[in-house]
Amino acid sequence: MKRKIIARNMAAVLGCAVFLLTACAGTGPKKLSNEYVTVENYQGVEIEKADAGEVKEEDIDLVIEHMMQGYTAQHDLPEDTEITDEIVKETMSDKAQTVEEYRQEIKKQIEETKKQAVRTEEETRVWEKVMDNSEVKKYPEKRLKEIKGNLVDLYTTYAQQEGMEYEEYMKAIKMEDKDLDEAAEASLKQELVANVIAEKYGLKPSEQDFQKALEEYASEYKFSTVELLLKSVSEDEMRQMVIRDNVKSWLTDRCQYAKNSGEGESKTDNQ
Repeated sequence: MKRKIIARNMAAVLGCAVFLLTACAGTGPKKLSNEYVTVENYQGVEIEKADAGEVKEEDIDLVIEHMMQGYTAQHDLPEDTEITDEIVKETMSDKAQTVEEYRQEIKKQIEETKKQAVRTEEETRVWEKVMDNSEVKKYPEKRLKEIKGNLVDLYTTYAQQEGMEYEEYMKAIKMEDKDLDEAAEASLKQELVANVIAEKYGLKPSEQDFQKALEEYASEYKFSTVELLLKSVSEDEMRQMVIRDNVKSWLTDRCQYAKNSGEGESKTDNQ
C-alpha cells in the first residue's frame, strides 16, 4: 500500500500538465536560458490570492465526531457517547484539560492545515504560470527515455496489481504510447525549468538539507524509514523533487497578488 501511494503521487508528478497564461516579471534577470530551455518573466508572477476561509464550529465538530468514533469503538461504548473533560485528559490531548481547550487546540490545527493548503495552492498557481513562460529548445534524449521508462515501469506495476498484462491494462485505461511520451516531456520540462532557476539562484539542496527533506517525505507518505522510501523512488528522482519544491517556494515568495484579489503588493513586501 505504501508503494502504491508514493507510486501514484509520482505518476501525478510525472504526468503534470500546465495551462495558465503568462504574468508580470519581478526583480532580477527577466530571462534565463541554457541549451535546453528558456524561461522568461519568472519573478513577480501575478496570481489570484488563495483563500483559506475561516474555521467554523462545524469543522471542529466533525473532527471531534471522528475522534469519538474511534474512542467509542475502542472502549465498546454507545456511538452517541458525548466527549467529556475526562475523555480529553485521558485520550485526546497531551495539553488540553477540558473540552473547550481541546476545541481550541483542534481549531489551531485546522488553521495550520488551511494555511499549508493555501501555500500549496499558491505555489501551484505560480509554477503553472512560470511553466507557461518557459519554452523547451530540445529535450536531453537520455533523460527523456529514462523518465518514459519510469512511467512504463509504473503502469506495469499497476497492471500487475490488477492481474493484467501491461498492454491490456493500458488499453483498459485508454492510454497510448504517445500519452506516455507527452507525460514524459511535461515532466522533463518541469525538471529543466527548475534546474535552470535553481542553478542561477543557488537553490539546489546541500546534502544535509536533502537528507532532511527525505525524512519529511518519508513521514508525509507514511514510510517508516528513508531507506524504504528510496526503494520506491530513486534518490535521483527524489533530489529532483526537492529542487523543484525549493524553486516553487522561492518563486512564490516573490509573486504578486492580482489587484482584483484585494492585494496589490508582492509577497516579499507582505512578509
